[in-house]
Amino acid sequence: MNSFVVVDASLAFKWLVKEKNSDKALALARSWDDEGIRPVAPHLMPVEVANALHRRVVREELTLRTATHLMEYLVASGIELRETPNLHGRALELADQLRQSAAYDVHYLALAETLKCDLWTADEKFYRAASPTAGNVHWIGEFSTPV
Repeated sequence: MNSFVVVDASLAFKWLVKEKNSDKALALARSWDDEGIRPVAPHLMPVEVANALHRRVVREELTLRTATHLMEYLVASGIELRETPNLHGRALELADQLRQSAAYDVHYLALAETLKCDLWTADEKFYRAASPTAGNVHWIGEFSTPV
């Protein structure tokens, strides 16, 4: 078993803000911790999470203070941020191959490909686009929480 798993911003966000499948996301993180599996992500992940938190602040669903504390928690959580050679080039190739309108999401897939590990996402649309050709992509909705 690989000791790494790539997590995308949509999954990491569910660790911070309670919404649908947050319970599954937290249970999954606990299971990785129990198994000694370390979450990794490209350097863009905290930027995407910060943007999602900012949107919640603008909609007055979170205070700025809360969003700031959640971001600090994420940064301190131990997710290893990685930049691999040709990550951006491979992401562009995958974005074209998967017919994605943006290249953000495929950076996570490119990193998982390089590290030869799984990618977990909470983005069902991306999962549906990537999973037919990438067998290492998993959607949080398919995770069964332990009883």
